[in-house]
Amino acid sequence: MNLSKNYQLILVFSIAFFTTAIAISQTMTQQTPNKDLKEAARETANMWQKELALSDKQADLMEKKIIEFAIKKDRLIQSKMREEAKTERLRRLQELEYKDMRDILTKPQYDRYIALSKERIRKQNRKH
Repeated sequence: MNLSKNYQLILVFSIAFFTTAIAISQTMTQQTPNKDLKEAARETANMWQKELALSDKQADLMEKKIIEFAIKKDRLIQSKMREEAKTERLRRLQELEYKDMRDILTKPQYDRYIALSKERIRKQNRKH
């Protein structure tokens, strides 16, 4: 089955930023993140803290957002909706995540975050 380019791009992005967080099984009713998800989010936030020179407060806020969006993306990926609908919702969810990160980061940090995100997506696409 060939996945659409958008769906592949979104999946690769999710994997790149949440490492194993997306693969962690969550029940549809679970509201709190498990230990593995918290650890993956912490590692990702630490990586961004180094890359973007985040303050401790920014890193904490980013970690919370990473957990929030990982849970939402996981639920969406595990849902039984059609692939086209999933792709569109994942795209909108990614846009919302970018918007939320813009509220946490300074303008220079946000610009670098977007540039690094796009570069990582390109690298992941070259591997596939």
